[in-house]
Amino acid sequence: MVRAQDEKPANTIAVEVPAAVKAAIQKEAEGGRIVELGRVNEDGKQQYEATVSHEGLEYSVRVDLRGVVVRVELKSYNDGEDQSLAQLPAAVRDSFKKLARGGNVENSRRQRLSYSCETRIDGRRYAITTDEQGRLLKKELQQDEDENK
Repeated sequence: MVRAQDEKPANTIAVEVPAAVKAAIQKEAEGGRIVELGRVNEDGKQQYEATVSHEGLEYSVRVDLRGVVVRVELKSYNDGEDQSLAQLPAAVRDSFKKLARGGNVENSRRQRLSYSCETRIDGRRYAITTDEQGRLLKKELQQDEDENK
């Protein structure tokens, strides 16, 4: 991985990468800052992965050698928080107690809501997931290997 220089403007890629890869990463990083960039090998396929910082969050952006965005994913997303049984809504608390059949309810957790959709971007099918505030959690290419050739 190559660390981006702090004095470089946002979205500047200083290492040699194919033009299509560079353009795809810069497009995904729009409004953010490219922090890290490196080449990875996944299932025998060379790809580039960038870490992009945007509004205090860090995203992993994976792009194949043709510049096709394979995956964008929020790093270190805490999708829930521990809560005591008393902190849970009454309906949830009552349901947990009933379903536990007299057993102690432990490790209760409030999960964050997420929403997903499928869409086409540049002729490719992607699944997109956001949290309840609309922050991107994940964007992933959904095409079969045969469609991706």
